[in-house]
Amino acid sequence: MDRILAINSSILGEGSVSRALVDDAVQGLLAAHPDAVVTLRDLGADPIPHLTPGTVAGVRAVAATEDELAARSLSDELIGELQQATVLVIGAPMYNFSIPSSLRAWFDHVLRPRVTFAYGESGPEGLLKGIRAIVIQSRGGLYSEGPAKDLDFQEPYLRQLLGFIGITDVAFVHAEKISRGPEARDAAITQARSQIVAAVARIGTGGTAAALPTAAPDDETVDFAGILDANLQRVFNERDAARRLEAIAELYADDAMFHERDRSVQGHAAIARVVSELIDGLLSDATFSAIRLGTGHHDLGRLQWRLGSPDGPAAVTGTDVVHIRNGRIQTIHVFLDQGEG
Repeated sequence: MDRILAINSSILGEGSVSRALVDDAVQGLLAAHPDAVVTLRDLGADPIPHLTPGTVAGVRAVAATEDELAARSLSDELIGELQQATVLVIGAPMYNFSIPSSLRAWFDHVLRPRVTFAYGESGPEGLLKGIRAIVIQSRGGLYSEGPAKDLDFQEPYLRQLLGFIGITDVAFVHAEKISRGPEARDAAITQARSQIVAAVARIGTGGTAAALPTAAPDDETVDFAGILDANLQRVFNERDAARRLEAIAELYADDAMFHERDRSVQGHAAIARVVSELIDGLLSDATFSAIRLGTGHHDLGRLQWRLGSPDGPAAVTGTDVVHIRNGRIQTIHVFLDQGEG
């Protein structure tokens, strides 16, 4: 890693949750790579001007006037910072269900035809390859799951904008429910910091935050038994919430889906909450154990398990069915054999 580009877009200054978490991410990256060069962009304190009829040609067409040439110069500067970066860290608070207008203005200047994207015979192609990103999203409510999920115009929009210019290796960090009191705010920050630790560790080891399928599955290279057992032991049998979240970030894809009979959730934070609710309702000596080794083929694996005291009868038995993509769990379906009520 040579260069880190860190972008803050909150207007709240030092009271911003996303700003504090961006600093955590940058410090974590620097701890692993002390020689990295950091470029900071504070869009809240020093906003990028919005494009106007008098400046838009500087980014979208041929610059001719003084205002258009100024817009082109700023666009060149912002794109240059992005092109030099190996890691991009964005702090993106949710404003009115989407992103701050200052961050939108930044994207308006860096999404430039024939420079950061181009159109070919097969459609648009992003030209900024190889940049890994950590996007930190702070939210007053809960939008990663539940009734407000359909109101999340923040993460899908950011994923599309980044992917359009070629940045597809993106780890999304959620700090949710921060407006629901001090305890909820502190809990959200703690959970987000655990996600940041996992994202930074993955970048530091050369792993990808959002792996994409590149070839047909090779069953001999998929460790079905190892992945399924790690999920059972490190996620469902882990009583420490921070370590559990780190394991989820390692074992599950960023956009992984978790399906039970009565609900489905998506993303590391939401999956962690579901597992935490389950574990909180268990007796202290209750553990999950495999009935037999996990197995699978063509990216689909299954594991039969039991839940109960190690020396007593099983309270519940069931089966996990997972779709594994590039070594990480993309979806998991949990089926109960008994005790479903």
